[in-house]
Amino acid sequence: MERNILVVDDEKAILKAFQRSMRGKNFGIFTAGDGQAALEILAHESIDIILSDMRMPNMNGHQLLKKVKKMYPTTTRLILSGYAEETEITKAILDGSSKMYLLKPWDSQILTRTICKLLEVRELLQNQNLLTVINKMDGLHSLPRIFNKVMKLIDQEGNMQRIAEVIEEDPVIAAKVLQVANSSFYGIKTGSVGQAIAYLGLTAIKSIVLATSFYDLLEERAGMFGKDLLWNHARMMNRLVNRLYYKLMGRHISPTAATVGLLHDIGRVALLQQFPAEYIQMEAMLKERMDLLPDELERAIIGISHQEVGGYLLDWWGLPHQIVESAMFHHDPFNDNVGDRELVAVVHIANYYTQAMANFAIKAILDERTFSLLGTTKEECEQIIRELFQ
Repeated sequence: MERNILVVDDEKAILKAFQRSMRGKNFGIFTAGDGQAALEILAHESIDIILSDMRMPNMNGHQLLKKVKKMYPTTTRLILSGYAEETEITKAILDGSSKMYLLKPWDSQILTRTICKLLEVRELLQNQNLLTVINKMDGLHSLPRIFNKVMKLIDQEGNMQRIAEVIEEDPVIAAKVLQVANSSFYGIKTGSVGQAIAYLGLTAIKSIVLATSFYDLLEERAGMFGKDLLWNHARMMNRLVNRLYYKLMGRHISPTAATVGLLHDIGRVALLQQFPAEYIQMEAMLKERMDLLPDELERAIIGISHQEVGGYLLDWWGLPHQIVESAMFHHDPFNDNVGDRELVAVVHIANYYTQAMANFAIKAILDERTFSLLGTTKEECEQIIRELFQ
């Protein structure tokens, strides 16, 4: 089935170059020279992906993609820019207007591969089993109250003090924000939510508030799916993902994906809220059969796994694509649809080791091919882990 792509740029040479690079591919290509022309095309055509330049007259790319997000939420939105306009790009990622950004000039093969992978992920998120389960999950399309208030302030470019005051309305969430901020990875010591926001930035705070408020919705329970155990796993994951990535890749994770560890298991939290009896059944089965995998039981009993539910919800809520695909594929890092293979491989490794360190009774499988992918060895990774948690 042909997919439609809309490219928006005020430079005709860029539009022609894109058309040439996509020639012979199974895409319908539409072009527009400004935001208003793009909106007119969207009103009459079914567009799967829109790529917009950032710097345009009258309506810039961020303004256009905000409108597209509101009017056509199922259209995947990307920034295509020749400038490293960090502030504006970060704003677009932060408020969910754009899923990711690509820099000009582009490599045609990489661009085509990226678009194909995004479209394949869209197909996976429309899986009938997934949608059937999602439609049974009351209220999960809605976000927690505190997170909604924070996002509105970010969208309105509210000041950090007001955002801090909103977070402090919920002492549990405020405490967990400080817990993450004071972790050894971030290297700060503060009891002030305002200071934590100033240091970490709004991109990180957005994900931290989402994760902490969502985990807070879980009922207290003992056992291998206990609330505290799951939260501690997520917190340790975030520290380890960032440390491993920096040590192995020689650079920090992009700010828009730096909280991927906190959110990678959000699908399991969602399923636990909606199917508590089924998880009691799964826990009993896992205790009897050590060879069983939780993902397999989720699919057998509920009809879908936490990875797919997590990917769906994070995509619905407008989180960056790197976070969406890490949630979807952290147990399957060599899936053909993975775009950022290095990040997903690091998440996969970190998930395995944090489960082992936390005495997590939930079994995880380590795909040792990830070490070669990252240009490292199992021994080197384990040394980094020992240094972090000693």
